[in-house]
Amino acid sequence: MNDSYWVILPAAGVGARMQAKQPKQYLTLNGQYLIDQTIQRLLSHEKITNIAVGLSVNDAYWLDSIWANDKRIHRYIGGKERSDTVLNGLSFIMDRHAIKDEFVLVHDAARPLISLSEIDDLLANTNPVGALLALPAKDTIKQSQQDLEHYTAHVESTLDRQYIWQAQTPQKFKADVLFTALLAAHAKNAVITDESSALEFMGQKPDLVEGKASNFKVTLPIDLLIAQSLLPALDKH
Repeated sequence: MNDSYWVILPAAGVGARMQAKQPKQYLTLNGQYLIDQTIQRLLSHEKITNIAVGLSVNDAYWLDSIWANDKRIHRYIGGKERSDTVLNGLSFIMDRHAIKDEFVLVHDAARPLISLSEIDDLLANTNPVGALLALPAKDTIKQSQQDLEHYTAHVESTLDRQYIWQAQTPQKFKADVLFTALLAAHAKNAVITDESSALEFMGQKPDLVEGKASNFKVTLPIDLLIAQSLLPALDKH
């Protein structure tokens, strides 16, 4: 187990579903940027010592972040898609900071309610392949069939929810292994929606570590209101 960890924080997206004037990571949560709250949570864990933040080349907000000049925060240029930004981040820490076969974490900038106990549980996992936080499905899950002609969807089947988990972040993988997996997936034009899916593409089976429902990704306007209400209770349950 590592004594200290790097976190890659992809933050080059715009968050279109939030319907805001600025990228969602720069919306305000409890008087601070959303990304600032997320960074604060991560750095409050004793084993997280450095964070590589992947930003858009045209980012106009980062310099106003309270972490912009912190020596533990390392800025790099992200890519078009999230997986591109993670790949750039891995290249950055491998080339600039000699991180090779060490476990690193990847976390969503828009998940500001990550708890210290969830990070503890993830870091304690000993699967050499890696692991990710996830939530077991509670609702009945339907497989849909799209009706492209009428722009509707109908039920194709009901899935067995005991096998369904909702992926979260952080996700923990060795830097060089994740880098290789992402490159291979990109070369085959595979759909990569999170880091685990890149390892799965390579035939690997990361562990699922049960997280908390409060560790959700701020995606829609109502999510920001929910995050605001939950923030005072973080780490008290």
